[in-house]
Amino acid sequence: MRAIRYLLFLLLALFAGLAFSLAWGTTPVWAQPASWKVEAGDVVYGVALSADGSVQVVGSRNNRVVALDQTGKQLWEFHPKGTVWGVATSGDGTRTAVASEDRRVYLLDAQGQPVWQYRGSFIFLGVAIARDGSLVAAVAEDRSVYALDGATGKLLWRYRLPNVADTVAVYGTGTVRVLVGTRDSQVHLFSPKGIELWRAQLADAVKGVAAVQSGALVVAGTQDGVVTLLNGATAEALWQIQLPGRVSAIAITDDGGLILVGTREGKLYVLNGEDGSIQQTHDIGSAVETVAMSPDGRYFVAGTRAGQAVFQDMAAARAQFIARQRLFTGLRIGIPLALLGLLAGLAVWIRVTPSGRTFWDVKAAPGRRLVVEIWRSRISYLFLLPTVALLLVFNYYPAFSGLYHAFTVWKPGVETRWVGLQQFRFLMKDQYFWVGIKNALILVVTGYIKTFTVPLLVAELIFHIRNSSVRYGLRSLFVIPLVVPGVVGILLWVNIYDPNIGLLNQTLRALGLDQMTRVWLGDEKVALWSIIAIGFPWVSPFALLIFYGGLISIPQELFDAVKVDGASAWTRFWRLDLPLLMSQIKLLLILGFIGGVQEFQLIFLTTGGGPGNVTYTPALELYYQAMRFNNFGLASAIGAVLFLVILGGTIINMRYVQSAVEYQA
Repeated sequence: MRAIRYLLFLLLALFAGLAFSLAWGTTPVWAQPASWKVEAGDVVYGVALSADGSVQVVGSRNNRVVALDQTGKQLWEFHPKGTVWGVATSGDGTRTAVASEDRRVYLLDAQGQPVWQYRGSFIFLGVAIARDGSLVAAVAEDRSVYALDGATGKLLWRYRLPNVADTVAVYGTGTVRVLVGTRDSQVHLFSPKGIELWRAQLADAVKGVAAVQSGALVVAGTQDGVVTLLNGATAEALWQIQLPGRVSAIAITDDGGLILVGTREGKLYVLNGEDGSIQQTHDIGSAVETVAMSPDGRYFVAGTRAGQAVFQDMAAARAQFIARQRLFTGLRIGIPLALLGLLAGLAVWIRVTPSGRTFWDVKAAPGRRLVVEIWRSRISYLFLLPTVALLLVFNYYPAFSGLYHAFTVWKPGVETRWVGLQQFRFLMKDQYFWVGIKNALILVVTGYIKTFTVPLLVAELIFHIRNSSVRYGLRSLFVIPLVVPGVVGILLWVNIYDPNIGLLNQTLRALGLDQMTRVWLGDEKVALWSIIAIGFPWVSPFALLIFYGGLISIPQELFDAVKVDGASAWTRFWRLDLPLLMSQIKLLLILGFIGGVQEFQLIFLTTGGGPGNVTYTPALELYYQAMRFNNFGLASAIGAVLFLVILGGTIINMRYVQSAVEYQA
């Protein structure tokens, strides 16, 4: 019966684990890798997409226009006589408009052959084409927008803008309207005859404009990272959001439900058209120069400064993601159920077969006794449970989570994508990280020098003062700085180093040493050493207490013995004090190594890693990658490297730093 009770207890625990796994397993906002990437050979300034996504057109800096199918296979290629600044394709993909640095606008057919070309007097910076191919609009460096007949290339009208326009879009069938975004932060809407219908004033240079096919909604993205949705009839702003990056291109679906935004920081954001909330995030890996999206939002293509065209079938990616989530859900359910089945089989084996009963009575006896002992002390374990739970949640879980996410591209709540050793390979090429490693080594070595010289000397001096009151008073004076927050002390030294009113430069000037004054925290040659000098004369209260505590633990009989032997103060220190302080030295070696490798506060509050990168530390680079660049995966990789370094250093200290004389009280 006891066996049955234990098995029932295990079954109950498994059911609890199953319920927890189902409750814990949540589906994050999905963000998938691209369906394919193609190398254009140079910066991609223009991309276009047919309505059904069957044709993608890519224009690049190396005078090249190429059309691709949904698999990335090349359909045709065209070479104008200058950089391609923009491409656009009709809804069926049979007509492609090209804006080139050779001051021409080309219209190409389904085989990439020119149907017509319009020659202007200035470089064309962008182009758009109506869904039915009836009108082509282009913007040029002469601050003008041109409307060309889609069939003949004849100029229909031209409008002189107040500033240069970088982006143009058209919408509508039959009655085609033209949208233009300019560098002076304005969005212009023109009628089919070139009459300006309205003008909207935004806050920064407009880098992308797009509209739904009906024209009811217009979206614009500006250089400062703001995306604005406008009423297409009145130009009234419906909403605005601030993205964490500089907008470079924008697109919108026909129903206005999804908005695609590319940024200079290499991110693609898919926004909800109703309120601008971020639905998806795609990390392209290089500055996005241009984007295009199919009218139904199923496909998009993006061009990057690294010379890649990135195509994504979002519906297929969503299906793959859902399939994976179902697999994970199945595993969360299936694994506990399989374990339940194994336990049920084990119970039958123990209950029915002689070998099972023998196993239970003999082999499992120690385990049963352990369970019985735990059960007898259940109250004690119950009181320990909150502490263990808090340690697991707030100490161990973050640590293991960081180790796991070191192998991922991780944007909390948005994306977690396994990339293997990619983050560590990036670290091998990250100059800031390697400068930080070098500086960390310098901080560790100089920290040891400061810890094992002045504090030990002061501890020895205080220990050998005969008057107990004076000894107590001096000890207290040296320890009082512990109550002052470390931040206060650092900021005080920042003021001392101030190049204009700081105490250090003022003292040098008063002594007639003007030539020695420096911008102490801003000079690459002395910045790191100025930081190291902070805290002079480096009487660390913590190290002082550790050394003093070690000295007072040495029996007085040993001091009397060396005195009788006629040993000098130096001999006594070297032969008695130092060997018996090895346990304290070992502790300070470990703590000093950990503190030096993890140094962050001192650098962050003084130089922030500057000037340039001369005072960077790995911990500071970890902070910047996570907090400034939103690259939590790389930050986790840095944390994993620091963990391994600290673990290795601690093991070496514990293993090889040993006292020559072991004293047991």
